[in-house]
Amino acid sequence: MNPIVLRDEEPPDDAVVVIRGGEMTGEFVRRTANDAHVELGIYAVSVFLTLDAGVDELCAAEPFLVRYGKVRLSTAGRLRAGGFPLIPTLQRPHYDVVLPDLEPPTLLRLDDCFDAPLTNPGRAE
Repeated sequence: MNPIVLRDEEPPDDAVVVIRGGEMTGEFVRRTANDAHVELGIYAVSVFLTLDAGVDELCAAEPFLVRYGKVRLSTAGRLRAGGFPLIPTLQRPHYDVVLPDLEPPTLLRLDDCFDAPLTNPGRAE
């Protein structure tokens, strides 16, 4: 297990937009969060926050996001209200959404925190 290295940042404002690459199907989220648990000791999924750039710009600039045809959007406030803390990991603007477990109600609650999938605005047509 690797130690979690957090950036020293203030928590994001509730209105900050959170971007997750892909459509977030339950099984994919479960597998991703479980991989994080094996590596870091916590259930988590990667996201990017619009801290220094808008949605379109961030989706075009972040290699991790560019590869997805669809993205899902939320806000820091919606995730926190749903019971999902955000922790600043890797390089800004990367964060992880922390899940308490991988039970179906938790995964459904996470899914409900995000808007429906939309075409990735950062991909060239």
